[in-house]
Amino acid sequence: MANYIIFDKVNKKLIAKPFKSSGEAFLKKFYIANYVIKTDVTDIGAENFMLNPKLFSKRFVKILAKAGKNGETIVAYEMSSYLSLLFSKRFIINNADIKKEMDLFLNPFELTTDFLADVIHINTFIAAEEVTKHIRENLKHSFAGFKAALYYGTDMREYKQTNRKFDIFFEAINLECAKFDREFTPDGYELLRYSPENAFKMAGSILLDAFDSGADFLIVSDARTFYLMEAKRKEIIQATGREIPIYILTLPQLALMATGTTEKSVLGFDSHKIKPTLFE
Repeated sequence: MANYIIFDKVNKKLIAKPFKSSGEAFLKKFYIANYVIKTDVTDIGAENFMLNPKLFSKRFVKILAKAGKNGETIVAYEMSSYLSLLFSKRFIINNADIKKEMDLFLNPFELTTDFLADVIHINTFIAAEEVTKHIRENLKHSFAGFKAALYYGTDMREYKQTNRKFDIFFEAINLECAKFDREFTPDGYELLRYSPENAFKMAGSILLDAFDSGADFLIVSDARTFYLMEAKRKEIIQATGREIPIYILTLPQLALMATGTTEKSVLGFDSHKIKPTLFE
């Protein structure tokens, strides 16, 4: 059985609790053994990788090397954290000069870049056979009658192609997925600092596409997307000129609700600006 280690240091500027609380509860409920990495290193946003790949990768190399030495797989609760670790690993192993420089940095810690850990997103577990079996056998809240739109975003195109799809999970909780044209459309987060009006319009086009497709909620996997579509909903409504009464949820939250978890603090609902009321 794999030995999993959790990287839970979500970007401090974002809304982390819906990912961290539900992620921790999900792993516990589905008996996925793990422990949290003890580190002061926080994700600063995968979008910053291209500004200085070497400095960005050095931020994460010790975590990757230590977990790799111990034979551990790193699990990230959300997409930016996952991509930050993954981009760093790839940059190091694909550039010989960078690899040598990183080895010099790691040498005092008795670590090496020869064994950098594998990195996965928590959603990888969602369609696992043992998880869907557990859900079917312990289903407390069916999602029959609800419809969802699953948003991947530009960063998840590769993730969708290289990981199992989530159809088996949606079947297990009786959830219908809407036909959703903007599943890979950029959410606008990277424009938020420089052109907020355009960022709000881009996010709004995704939310409206989901809503107009009949979805009751939008499923996201990235804290950047969640922050933009939750914390900036008022600005998005102003930019689009329409009310958008749709919730933002994560896959671990759905799995927990389906198997009977109702505590808002455990689900992370107490950090949602648009409060989900699916089973109230």
